[in-house]
Amino acid sequence: MKKCKHCQSEIDTNVKVCPVCGKSQSIPTWLIVIIVIAVICVLVAMVGEGDTAGKKEQTGTTTKEENLVLEDGHSGSLDEFGAFYYVEGYVKNNSDKDYEYVDIEFTAYDSEGNTLGSCYDNTSSLEANGRWKFKASCIDETDKIASYKLKEINGY
Repeated sequence: MKKCKHCQSEIDTNVKVCPVCGKSQSIPTWLIVIIVIAVICVLVAMVGEGDTAGKKEQTGTTTKEENLVLEDGHSGSLDEFGAFYYVEGYVKNNSDKDYEYVDIEFTAYDSEGNTLGSCYDNTSSLEANGRWKFKASCIDETDKIASYKLKEINGY
């Protein structure tokens, strides 16, 4: 004997539908589909990470961060309404590889050096040896931002 998943009545272990409440005792199809999709996503992510690591070891190429460089001359300022703070400049792709996605993130600080938040921008492509004109937006406490610092540039 076991208990019904829905009404907690005692039912036979081989019963597929509860004789008391009439509800199915099997796992719903939609739940099985979600579990299968989740497992596939995890496996794809693991395989993707494994491929990246393998390529770095096999080719001995530099990391993406070394290929993607923040050029001098970038600047930060409030927009005309004082609602957003932007960091603007250029990222140079110093490789012979096209990137399908590139993002840049800065950390914003107040005048005392306290972290206020992040400034972020991304692009869906950056050609080999190309330049990307970015405009990273900061939305946290923009009126208090006194400085910023590059946190990271990622690309793949």
